[in-house]
Amino acid sequence: MASEIDRREAAGAPAGTASPAAAPQDDAEATAWAAVLAAWEDDAAHRAYLARYGDLDGLTRAGRRYREVLARRPGDPVAVRFRDEIVKRATVQGLAQLPRSAPPRQVPRWAKRAIVAVLSSVVAGAIWKIFEIMGGGGSAP
Repeated sequence: MASEIDRREAAGAPAGTASPAAAPQDDAEATAWAAVLAAWEDDAAHRAYLARYGDLDGLTRAGRRYREVLARRPGDPVAVRFRDEIVKRATVQGLAQLPRSAPPRQVPRWAKRAIVAVLSSVVAGAIWKIFEIMGGGGSAP
């Protein structure tokens, strides 16, 4: 059991976090990360590694790997570039998961025109009535 924990810690997983059922996936991820480390200056290797992850959980694992490299080698331009790429991808994933609301209901153009016409008629009629009441109707007594 101790060798299993040591192997997971060497692969970058904290002790007690990975279950034995997840071990094959962890092994594949560790192998992929080892390939990235072997070809550190090769952008294609980094892109292939990141292509493995299309969800936030995977991007979290990949981000952890690059963060560990930056802890050992602060300012490494390759690690900084791909850490930023992971942040962009995670942001896109996070925004894509936000609930979308329906756009506000629009009043049709013809309805707006009808409302303006009715209100204009009412205002004109009210002005006409006020004019008649005040004695400017044009009829002589």
